[in-house]
Amino acid sequence: MSKPDHVLNFATDKDGNQLFIHADANGLDHLIRLLTRIRQKIDGNICDHDHLMTDAWSGSELSERSMADGVHLIHHVKIYGWTKEWSQKHGLAGQAET
Repeated sequence: MSKPDHVLNFATDKDGNQLFIHADANGLDHLIRLLTRIRQKIDGNICDHDHLMTDAWSGSELSERSMADGVHLIHHVKIYGWTKEWSQKHGLAGQAET
């Protein structure tokens, strides 16, 4: 796979308690397009997902450089879009949504 022509990566702190997202304008545009596509599927009552991976994991969506020492770079991000019905059925919806 080719390396991305944008900056987009996800990393956690050493304990995995904080998520850091680094992106340039092109990386944000890529993420917005992906999220918009998943959102449109939900509007059509379709649950869908997509993958973002680094080159090391055979992807080209995520960049592999991190700015900070002591963070753990995430090589695979899987984004799910659930319909309201599916979220409620599987206990993902909050009390205010039911």
